[in-house]
Amino acid sequence: MQPAYNLPSDTPMHIMKMQVSIVLQKTLLERLQMCADMTEFSLDMLKRQIKAKHKDITDGRIKFEMIKLLYPDCFTEEEMVRIAEYFVNL
Repeated sequence: MQPAYNLPSDTPMHIMKMQVSIVLQKTLLERLQMCADMTEFSLDMLKRQIKAKHKDITDGRIKFEMIKLLYPDCFTEEEMVRIAEYFVNL
């Protein structure tokens, strides 16, 4: 079983297969919960990274900075100004 991506991995193939097998034995609900937990963890880490760079940042500004990092090419400059205004005024 080859991963669907071409990223380097230090995990041996037999271990990777074991990991996939373990995950696939879980129910759909358990797998969805794992996904939700990982997403929440990732967003929390991103928020902490932003707070570490900008000590006195507001919650609204943190949300705006997260949007900039997560969706760098999805909005026009005009849309980003409107998004910034919305979150800064929270």
